Amino acid sequence: MNQYTRHLLPILICASTLQLLGFDNAHFYRATNFFLEPRLERDYLTTVDVFVQGGSTTDGRNKEHETVRAFDIWGHHDMHELAVGVPCKDLSNPLDLIIQQLSLQPSRCVTSKDACKKQSQFAHYSIFADFNLMEAYLSFAQNFKKGFFMLFYLPIRRMKVDNISFCDISPKDATCPNINTPIWQTFKNNFCDILDRYCLSADPVTDINLGDASIALGWTHSFQKTEVIDFIDTTFKFGVLIPSGQQKNEDQIFSLPSGYNGHTGFQMSADVAFGAFDWLTLGSHFDALVFADKTKDIRLKTGKAQSGIIKLAKGCAKIERGSQWMAGAYISFDHVVRGLSLLCGYSFVNKGRDSVCPLDTEKFSVGIANSDESLFGYKMHTLNFQFEYDFAHEDRVFGPRISAYYNMIVGGKRIFTTDVGGANIGLELAWDL
Repeated sequence: MNQYTRHLLPILICASTLQLLGFDNAHFYRATNFFLEPRLERDYLTTVDVFVQGGSTTDGRNKEHETVRAFDIWGHHDMHELAVGVPCKDLSNPLDLIIQQLSLQPSRCVTSKDACKKQSQFAHYSIFADFNLMEAYLSFAQNFKKGFFMLFYLPIRRMKVDNISFCDISPKDATCPNINTPIWQTFKNNFCDILDRYCLSADPVTDINLGDASIALGWTHSFQKTEVIDFIDTTFKFGVLIPSGQQKNEDQIFSLPSGYNGHTGFQMSADVAFGAFDWLTLGSHFDALVFADKTKDIRLKTGKAQSGIIKLAKGCAKIERGSQWMAGAYISFDHVVRGLSLLCGYSFVNKGRDSVCPLDTEKFSVGIANSDESLFGYKMHTLNFQFEYDFAHEDRVFGPRISAYYNMIVGGKRIFTTDVGGANIGLELAWDL
């Protein structure tokens, strides 16, 4: 083995940690996975990773950063205003008559003494549900010459929502309307039939589907002619996110998309890392993901005061998905005990606001449709912890490794608070040995 190879192999082992996660990473329903470290500049290096992870929650954070039930992160679910603006209602139908009469009841809420904070609202539900997630990821990266490389990434997700219950949070005092108002009781007794009337299902959901595949081309460079530090690594990537994931089923209230809901995406990212003392690495990351527009049938908000995820009306609309960006940093302690490495990272994700433009503006108001809080994007702060052990030897082509990690949400708004734990089996193939 030549001198160049002997110097590069330890850097290969350190830099290859967590060479996995691609573009289909940040989602509101679970903690953000650790981003890519700079890729090693080594001709024809091949990296393969398989990750499996999972988590569950019943809670989330709303727009005020408060802990609420997971499906209440966009507000409580307003049944009082459910009928407002819904086109083509037929008041000769008893179910349509019920929702119309309910909407004619006066509005009221009970507020706290401190800041007019809504505590209890007439004809509103809070939804209790369990959210469970299992994911597997396959990643393949191949280096070429002069620092250029290609990355392919494919996720698979199993998402389950069950143990669902609708909790009536209407006022219980004697002032009318309240929890005992007759038309509200009638609505609750016919709730399932009303949903059926508008082709909506509140049944539990279990979906196993691909996420959004992605492919990228990148360039990486490792600068080692330094005296104070060991190296400076930089990587830049440009790629396309392919909408291979299943889109949200608009007729199932608790359906979630397994990717970015059918939108093609375009990403650019930059990574920088500094190494020192042969065991310490400090790194940073930034990426931005923008999406192409898409036109399809979706559930649309029809009343200005409506809130929550239950919407009766469906119409065709052009959707402009808001861009998202992520910034993060990490510290890594490489080979602190033989092949054992430790890593701690932090990331912040900001998802911009979506906008919708209904094609039939006679039936749907553009302004009202865009006041839907579920379109307002989200923010998430995540801490990432990892333990990895590699079995690489300097005279072998194969460099296997295993790792365990935990991603913990520490803040955000309009997110599920699903912490995620997982494990990885990875392999580097150094073809130039």
